[in-house]
Amino acid sequence: MSSSNVEIIPVQDQQGRERFVRFAWHVYRDDPLWVPPLIRSQLHTLDPQRGSFFRYGEAALFMARRDGRDVGRIAGWINHRANEFLGEKAAGFGFFETFNDYEIAQALLDAVCEWARGRGMETIRGPFYFSMDDSPGVLIEGFDRPPVLLCGHSPPYYADLLERYGMTKYRDAYAHWIDLSAFKGDVTNLPPKILRVAEAVRHRTGVQIRAMRMENWNAEVKRAMYLFNEAMGYMRNHVPMDEQEFIRFTEELRQVVDPDLVFFAEVDGRPVGFSATIPDVNQALKAANGRLFPLGWLRLWWRMRHIDVA
Repeated sequence: MSSSNVEIIPVQDQQGRERFVRFAWHVYRDDPLWVPPLIRSQLHTLDPQRGSFFRYGEAALFMARRDGRDVGRIAGWINHRANEFLGEKAAGFGFFETFNDYEIAQALLDAVCEWARGRGMETIRGPFYFSMDDSPGVLIEGFDRPPVLLCGHSPPYYADLLERYGMTKYRDAYAHWIDLSAFKGDVTNLPPKILRVAEAVRHRTGVQIRAMRMENWNAEVKRAMYLFNEAMGYMRNHVPMDEQEFIRFTEELRQVVDPDLVFFAEVDGRPVGFSATIPDVNQALKAANGRLFPLGWLRLWWRMRHIDVA
């Protein structure tokens, strides 16, 4: 499969997946804010024999080559469970990385669109990983800040490449930054309106706030999953996370969860809400540069002690 002098090569084995994952280092070589993913974790995600996505979906990976050199990558996939739930024929694409060259981007996007059409799909959305909740979209603003956990990061030219191809915005995703030093560690320094509303809600509903109980981890995770799916059900095209998927997601965060930063809201003992503030592990992952061995784990451990963003 080729477009002009760009050759598109399907990725079909472990060696190809390793090239696929490592290609990102070429794109972000000169980007000091990029946070390299853990290579081992991404390989697990993309492996049809091990990745949890493949229990209910299928995917295809493609590399772009020019003059014998890797110049881009992309993945296309179909989440059959989501399509059944939403009653649509939609594919997704992501893991999209390339240089600022429209010819390369066009060849990659042509490949995933052709793959999706060949499987009867009528719509394609992206870029994001295998879920719209994971590193969604391309960066439009905020190129001066490093990405925090679960937020995406991309070069400024990605939006132009995708729009030139004919893609239109599906939805906005926001990340907000708050300088907590202004509150001096005292909740009474919050804006008066927030304090008044919080007190009114407590008085009207009798809501009680409690911290997460780590000793009851499994039960707390199930409560959080129920609340997450109930709340996100109002979001456009949200597909409820199944229990295995949610457990896998929370297990990956278990080692960094601070129970004093995770809260449940309850009325008459019934959970009605939760909030989770997770230390920004990206600050530590950056030092590992994609590897935990031989010294990455030591760098990770050291940086974890100095995380100052959540």
